[in-house]
Amino acid sequence: MVTNGKYADIINDIMNQWGYHSNPYYDHELQPDILFDLFVNREVSIEEFYKSMKLNTSMFCIEGDYGVGKSSFFRRCSLGQEQIDESNIVTNKITITKDTSENSFLLSILSAVLNALKISSGLSQESKDELGEIENVVTTQREQSTEGALSGGLIGLKQTRTKAKSEQHSPNYTSLNMLSDLSNIGRICEIDLDKKILLPIDDLESEKCDLDQVVYLVGLLRDLIFTDNYNIICIGEPGLREKLSSSGRTRSVFGESIFLKELSFNDFNKAIEKRLAYFKSKENNTSPFDPDVLKIIYKYSYGDIRWAFNTLNRMFEILIRKNYIVKTYGLSHALLVLKEIEYRAFDSLEKNEQMLLVVLSKIGPHSPSDKELQEAMNMDRVTIQKLVQKLSDDNNLLRKKKESRKFVYEVGPVIKSLENTDLLKIPS
Repeated sequence: MVTNGKYADIINDIMNQWGYHSNPYYDHELQPDILFDLFVNREVSIEEFYKSMKLNTSMFCIEGDYGVGKSSFFRRCSLGQEQIDESNIVTNKITITKDTSENSFLLSILSAVLNALKISSGLSQESKDELGEIENVVTTQREQSTEGALSGGLIGLKQTRTKAKSEQHSPNYTSLNMLSDLSNIGRICEIDLDKKILLPIDDLESEKCDLDQVVYLVGLLRDLIFTDNYNIICIGEPGLREKLSSSGRTRSVFGESIFLKELSFNDFNKAIEKRLAYFKSKENNTSPFDPDVLKIIYKYSYGDIRWAFNTLNRMFEILIRKNYIVKTYGLSHALLVLKEIEYRAFDSLEKNEQMLLVVLSKIGPHSPSDKELQEAMNMDRVTIQKLVQKLSDDNNLLRKKKESRKFVYEVGPVIKSLENTDLLKIPS
């Protein structure tokens, strides 16, 4: 019997035979320790970002299709702040889900800002005391709302609330209280540190959140950007600025958006080369897949580099787990591995979901209101709409895009990779 420890040793030994210390097809958001080693291109867009910052654009959007690398792009820009006159205090990203309430949204912002200040030096003792009091209240409120406490206290900040502060916030820590505290924190950063707070609100995709609720929540922050030392970057799908500007409170506050297009194949190839070089454990490492494999993965991805890297990562895991011969594999072998991993997702779906994806694969992008789709499915619009709403929660299966004045749905890269095979067929 092979124990977990022995199994890990076997996997590490096989990985080393390929010439890598870990899977080279890194598929997560690029973190600070590897960001500059693996990031490719986007120089023009990076300059646009810094231009917006220099012009003191307090609120703007980074827009792009799902998976093009918007989050990594923001992280790259925020970590390269030597290119602008002054550095900002950058918080962790804020996300809004379909269940996010006004209170939970503001509490998450307070938590992110307070956590970002942990590594800041130059705060006066009076400011530390005030921040410590705010943190105590926020932590208590998050615990009471079952959303979890902040991870640890602010280093060197006073953790004992005064009676006045306790009475001010307890038992009801209202939205007005929270906005007032955010305002005070912004003032502290301006006076003590001479820095602005850079607040990213990420994953603003219609499949992940209610954009009408996002408009309202972002509108709550309007006064902070004018008077209280904040820059707010909204990161999400194409058309985000237009949507967020539909509110009277936000109509005039947004600067020009930065639009990220999909990486070209040449840039995608460079990103692969950088990963292979970064994760190699010896000079004579073996590239697992030849250029034709990379081309077909890129073609299936619709420019969703996240899916492309994740797919290559899982394909290589199979080579390792099944101890394939160490060599560079071409299309004939690689496509078999690709079908093996992607068919599982299709096979796990209900029959009517499978049928919808097969039909859309054959007839192309359609709306539930299209007669051709209704006839092919033998279903009415309402039934099809329920199916697409469920399936489009996973962009890898089904994607929503806007054509003219309506939304249409097309198969995602998982289904695209199964086209022209005997695996993708209408269930009996």
